[in-house]
Amino acid sequence: MSQTPPSRRMADALRQAILSGELAPGAKLPSERSLAQSYGAARNTARQAIAILQAEGLVEAQHGRGVFVRRRPPIRRLAQDRYARRYRAAGGAPFRTEAESQGRRAQVQVTDIGPAPAPFWVARRLGLREGEQVLLRKNRYLADDEPVQLANTYVRWDIAEGTALLKPVPGPSGIYATLESFGHQLVRMQEDVSARMPLPDEAAALGLGRGVPVLELIHTSFDQDGQAFEVTQSILPADRNLLAYDLPVD
Repeated sequence: MSQTPPSRRMADALRQAILSGELAPGAKLPSERSLAQSYGAARNTARQAIAILQAEGLVEAQHGRGVFVRRRPPIRRLAQDRYARRYRAAGGAPFRTEAESQGRRAQVQVTDIGPAPAPFWVARRLGLREGEQVLLRKNRYLADDEPVQLANTYVRWDIAEGTALLKPVPGPSGIYATLESFGHQLVRMQEDVSARMPLPDEAAALGLGRGVPVLELIHTSFDQDGQAFEVTQSILPADRNLLAYDLPVD
């Protein structure tokens, strides 16, 4: 007898059907009752199998409708190209440019703006003292009404004070174009990516199912004088984002 739990065996079979295309994107899974009857298992076993697939990002539950194979592909984050000046010149902020180029409807919700003490890791990157005042902008990004990213952006207060950066929409091309209008051209960036499980408030804001990890991406912007002027902490659901890199090799 296999030592694999029944719920895992059911999940394995459903996963194979999804990956092979037998269950196509957008297809509705059988009900828990139907799955239980088909596999000769308890209904609770079917519920556990579906939970496994949800945690893997393969299916999504729609309230009142059932469980469906995920139709929407992950947002392809363009990595080194997303901050290209040509997008800002054309009036496009990075996320909106990415989402719309992939046929997704972009929406940015500004959840908080104001002065805040710099956490130690932000202060270190900006060359400040821990607790020194910075501007903190909190955003939630959605594609086709699905939350795909949280972002906490920290800007040096001596740059942000009294400027349009304290407004929900600082300018038509986003904060980087606004910062460049202040004389801080983005000429270099550093990004550190790690993986972890979401904090409870992050999971709630992103609508994450149990067991779904996130990518934490810390972006630091440097201007033409080599000064770090902005740090953004992005929280990206691992099942809704793809980090794409196309880098030259010397």
